[in-house]
Amino acid sequence: MCGRISQYRLPMHYAQRMHLKNPFVLVDAADRRPGYNLSPGTHPLAIYPDETIRAVHWGYCPQWAIQKKLPQTINARVETASTSAYFRALWRKARILVPADGWFEWKTETPADGAKPVKQPYFIRRADEEPMFLAALTSIQTEEDALMPGAGFVIVTAAADEGLVDVHDRRPLVFTPAAARRWLDPALPLDELDALSKSGGAAASQFIWHRVTSDVNRAINDEPRLIEPLEPLAG
Repeated sequence: MCGRISQYRLPMHYAQRMHLKNPFVLVDAADRRPGYNLSPGTHPLAIYPDETIRAVHWGYCPQWAIQKKLPQTINARVETASTSAYFRALWRKARILVPADGWFEWKTETPADGAKPVKQPYFIRRADEEPMFLAALTSIQTEEDALMPGAGFVIVTAAADEGLVDVHDRRPLVFTPAAARRWLDPALPLDELDALSKSGGAAASQFIWHRVTSDVNRAINDEPRLIEPLEPLAG
């Protein structure tokens, strides 16, 4: 899954890496600070098809689900999002990107002294240290939409492949800039969208990860040391 991300670079840095032609940041820089430990319920930056960059609530529950007292969700499985009652409308016409510098996963490990197993947090990032672009779906297209109960976005996840399965069996669907621009295209035919979602994600070999402090477990903590490795990295 993906329940915690880092997003600490300037909005225009992500726009430049995406090669956007006319990016427009709808965020007050004075009110924005780097986010090293962003959790559901916060407002990470998101890139829209019109090349605007906005702060959007992480979490979503459609109106019919609210009436049935169903829970809010933060992720959508790529395997079922196009047919799910929660997400199928968003899949077709409300695709966005969430730029990120990394994400966190937790792995159950037994300490060397044989003590009780603990959930050890890991920080995962691109090996080339470039930002990544996470596939996402949103119910917010206008300012009025943002006022609706349950409005927000979800990050699309896929099955972890190769080495990443050692950390967690799910991971965000991460695109390269070229694939990310196609994901944003509202005119992309559904068959091409399906193919992109299955084969357009970055391979596990493009990522590296390391153990980080358990202080990241508390969402209130948000500082650079949370993404620093506990042990020196090899090489």
